[in-house]
Amino acid sequence: MKFYKLTYVLEDEYVEKLAAMAERYKKVNGWSEKDMLQFAVTALIRSDMQRILNFLEVEINRLEKNN
Repeated sequence: MKFYKLTYVLEDEYVEKLAAMAERYKKVNGWSEKDMLQFAVTALIRSDMQRILNFLEVEINRLEKNN
């Protein structure tokens, strides 16, 4: 297992929605926005990882072809 620290950039509409949910999570279990996002990413990464790797493979193939 390997750990990565990543940065997520959110548009205003998502910031507002996340902040609203954070208030609810804070009341229920004390989670911050960061805690919520970590939970979601951990829960969803298995289904998304193949898409991420496919995207990166297409991009590196394109970059190598253009060089």
